[in-house]
Amino acid sequence: MSKSNYEASSHRLAQPLHGDPLPAYTVRISDRAKYVRLSLSMESGLEVVIPPHYDHRKIPELIQQKQNWIARNQNRLNEREAFLQSQSPHLLPHSLNLRAINQTWQIQYIGTSYQGIRLQESQGRETQRILSVTGNIEDINICKFFLKKWLTKTAEHYLKPWLQSVSDRTKLPYGNITIRSQKTLWGSCSNKCNISLNYKLLFLDPPSVEYVLLHELCHTVHMNHSPKFWHLVQHFEPNYKIIDKSLNQAWKIVPAWLDS
Repeated sequence: MSKSNYEASSHRLAQPLHGDPLPAYTVRISDRAKYVRLSLSMESGLEVVIPPHYDHRKIPELIQQKQNWIARNQNRLNEREAFLQSQSPHLLPHSLNLRAINQTWQIQYIGTSYQGIRLQESQGRETQRILSVTGNIEDINICKFFLKKWLTKTAEHYLKPWLQSVSDRTKLPYGNITIRSQKTLWGSCSNKCNISLNYKLLFLDPPSVEYVLLHELCHTVHMNHSPKFWHLVQHFEPNYKIIDKSLNQAWKIVPAWLDS
């Protein structure tokens, strides 16, 4: 679900083993890693995280042994990409269902001679929320750009104090917080305890968001997914396995146009 960042050097390799071609991969050396770890994402591809002084000659054999795992997770990424493409990602949205904060916004597009885009929030009947997109609405890409900027600003407004609240409750401090738009990561934590959160969390249900925040805060103590890390997570969230598993399919809730 999440990837912890390390200060490291990396390089891309594609080495054969016994004549069999291996997938391209990146090696990342981490001074905090105690064991070798593989990760696969749309952003980074196949990545091998190793401790300092680890024998690089062992990596091809390790990847060969993990071919089934790599294929299984690559199929998941391919499934995700195929699903997104089937959801008409080229079209503009007409509503935003932000489950995390219990808000639904209806979007109306108003074409004018203005070549840029302006966004304005307003209140409709009863509790209806309306987001007006005014200007050059024929330019789909610029409309998406400003809608994403609005989502980022909204995420900053709600997720930052939410993270602080979880931090206060768990007594797990962190450094800085940034809001980003990763394709496959809900959040990440650096070795300086700086946390990055994906604004797409706004589309998930509150328990899932709460779990992601807790997950990243636990990385401020353990920069890996070792048994000690999961024990810490379980201390604060006994049902973490159920929530963690549900996040594997949570990307289906996020609108496809955000990744186009």
